This record gives sequence, C-alpha cells and structure tokens, in this order.
Amino acid sequence: MSLSHPALWFMAIGILVSLALANEAGRFVGVHTRRRRGTDPIDVGAVGSVTGGLLTLFAFVLGIALSMASTRLEARRDSVLNEANAIGTVWLRAGLTAGPEGPEIRRILREYTQVRIAQVTEGPDDRDDASMTARTNALQRDMWLRVEALTQRDRGPIEALLVASMNDMIDLSLTNRRNFASHVPAIIARLLLAVSLLTVASIGYHFGLIGERHPIVVVVLLLVWTVAIVLVLDIDDTRDGQVRVSPAPLVWTAQGFGPDP
Repeated sequence: MSLSHPALWFMAIGILVSLALANEAGRFVGVHTRRRRGTDPIDVGAVGSVTGGLLTLFAFVLGIALSMASTRLEARRDSVLNEANAIGTVWLRAGLTAGPEGPEIRRILREYTQVRIAQVTEGPDDRDDASMTARTNALQRDMWLRVEALTQRDRGPIEALLVASMNDMIDLSLTNRRNFASHVPAIIARLLLAVSLLTVASIGYHFGLIGERHPIVVVVLLLVWTVAIVLVLDIDDTRDGQVRVSPAPLVWTAQGFGPDP
C-alpha cells in the first residue's frame, strides 16, 4: 500500500493514536505513583534505565524488520533483472533457429513480456494476480511446445542452447513469483508494535514520575516512531508501495524486440 492509499493512512493514524494513548497512560500511572509515594530518586533512576533498555530493544527490532524488508526488496529487484535477461536470451536464440518455430516463439514472447511487466506493476489483487499467473503458465506452455517441435526435428547446438535458456526463463518466473509473495513475518511486525507501545508507555511513566511534560519532544518522537513503522510496512509491500520495484529491465527488453511486424 502506498502512502496515497487510504488504508495505509488509516494504519499510520491508528499507530500514532495507539502510541499517543500508551504514552498518556504511562504518564497517568507515573503521576499517580508520584503523588502516592512521593518522588524517589532510586525508583526514577531505575525506570530511566528500563526505558533506555526498551529504547535499545526497539531499535534492535526495528533494525531487524527493516533489514528483512530491504532484503526482500533487493531480491525482487534482482529477480526482475534476471528474468529480463533470460527473456532477452530466449529472444536472441529463437532468432537463430530454422523453421517456423523461432518466429512463433518470438511472437509469443512479445505478449509474455507484457504479462510479466503487468505482474510486477499491477496491484496485488488476488484475482488479477491469479489471472496473470495463469496467462504466464499458458504462454510458457505454448512456447515450450514449439521448442519441443523444434528439437524433435533438429538437435543441433543452437536448439540445445534455446532449450537451456527457455528452461532458465521459466525457472526465473517462478523465482520472481516467490520473491514477490515473500514478506516480513507477521510476528516481527507484531513484536515491533508491541515493543513500541511498551517503550512509549515507559517514557510517559518516567515523565510522570519526575513531574515533567515535554509535549514537543513527545510529539516528534511519536511521529518519527510512526514513520519508521510505516516505512517497514511500505517497503515490505510488493507492488503497491511508495518504495516499489521498477519493471524497467523488462520494459527495456520489450523495447529491444523492436516494432511488432
């Protein structure tokens, strides 16, 4: 979901409100504890140490989540590039074959490349994704039938190379599909949110104990906190985020085919 998507805006607002409520709840408990027991420097120091530990834990969990999301993003980018290279190789080798199969493979490959571009750029609607996957499989079968017919008639080195490149192209389409379907485990996102709530509650409790209120600092902290969590969710998105995988390698490959005869 991109930042222009209403669902992500609602999610960001929900996270921000949840953090603000946790902070206020912690401060409320801290104020009442201070009124009931009086200011105890030892308790305040202990709470400060715990708060510092929770901040460190949040940074650790955020780093893990961001690293996992970034790794998946790079894997998607690499798989798109590798698949584009494989499609280009099939196109070149199909042009070296004798008989009608080569031009037919090239004709199908034009549509196939457009389908692969759409699967990278379209939003992750389950029905659309299933339809494009089915179309991908059908086009792969059509091309493979022509490769089979070609190799049954001619078994030269060019045909062997075409078989190898076609097999690589099909394998890389599956790799690309796996990479786009891979996400940061939900338990990591839940842990990140839980640690965030506990940390901001601890900060509010600490401020309540010392009887101080720092609204500007708290507001900035909560905003930055929310942006960090939303950034992880946005990077982890496959095709509808602000940080998106560009289909440029596939587009460049399709442009390299030249005009449709």
